[in-house]
Amino acid sequence: RTPRTMGVDARRRVGVACGAARAMTIALFGFVVARAVALVDARAPPRASDGLRLGTHVDGDFVVAGAPRGVAKGGGGFKFDVKLAERALWLAGAAYCREGLGNWTCAYCVRGALAVRDVGVFEHEKKNVKAYAGYDTAMKRAVVSFRGTEPSSLENWMDNLDAMHAPLPEAKAKDGVGRVHSGFQDAYTSVRKGLISHLIELRTKYDHMWRHFEVEITGHSLGGALSTLLAVELDALGFRVVRVTTFGSPRVGDWVFADYYAEKLGNQTYRMTHAHDAVPQLPPRVVGYHHVATEVFQNAAGEYIVGDGSGEDRSGSDSEWTHASLADHLTYVGLPVCDCNILER
Repeated sequence: RTPRTMGVDARRRVGVACGAARAMTIALFGFVVARAVALVDARAPPRASDGLRLGTHVDGDFVVAGAPRGVAKGGGGFKFDVKLAERALWLAGAAYCREGLGNWTCAYCVRGALAVRDVGVFEHEKKNVKAYAGYDTAMKRAVVSFRGTEPSSLENWMDNLDAMHAPLPEAKAKDGVGRVHSGFQDAYTSVRKGLISHLIELRTKYDHMWRHFEVEITGHSLGGALSTLLAVELDALGFRVVRVTTFGSPRVGDWVFADYYAEKLGNQTYRMTHAHDAVPQLPPRVVGYHHVATEVFQNAAGEYIVGDGSGEDRSGSDSEWTHASLADHLTYVGLPVCDCNILER
């Protein structure tokens, strides 16, 4: 019978039955979604404090917070120094300079007041990858910086957005730990041989015994992802990686890789994120990616919040509702990252 020919009571019974069916469908859908989220969370490494806000900075030089995962065993704290972050930003920004990088006369080289010599520049034009390495005579360590994504470069954007995974590069394959973004790995591989060879030359020149040679690595945007890959490889090769500072880096690999990274380099890494910067949200977690530790989040109020060492701290960049600001991606610690070529004009 059609609804028109049904009596009032019959139509009511049909309405109740349809309502119950809809409710059951919604409940079933909610259950499936909840199970999917639970399975994703179950794959993630345990958090040190599950979103604990460990420290904020307003106008002091540094904050000290609980050590990230893998370092707490030794007891030490995690110190974030804003002045050292600013120094790293000048190094990261110098990688964008088109002129004066090799002889360290570029605009950011001069503005950062850094004494770097024996600079080698390594570039792959087709993949639009660029990096440099030199020796900081003041800090007595090698410095390495990778250029970030150029918006006009289609290849760089494809590297950023391609969500495929691949094994770790050859030097780390023996560890057999985790998977990383294939586009990032391909970009890194294009310059790694020349870069590492230059670092070996610097180590031979400045530390004949190879025992105390220190390396600092930095990079912005895509350069932050490549810095992460280099840090793991140099650590496996026996270099002393004393500091890794990335600005607006995308996620590099899965949670297994992130957990391995935290154990090896979490206490030396400062993964800077800024307010509504969109790049740190890519590639998305839902397809299996997980950030490396340790996040240092600068919120819109200018406070610096040190992460809990999980890589995905709910008090950091993940706490923001929106991530769509290009300005926040191009400005870190109050300084423009990519303006070197503008200053050179």
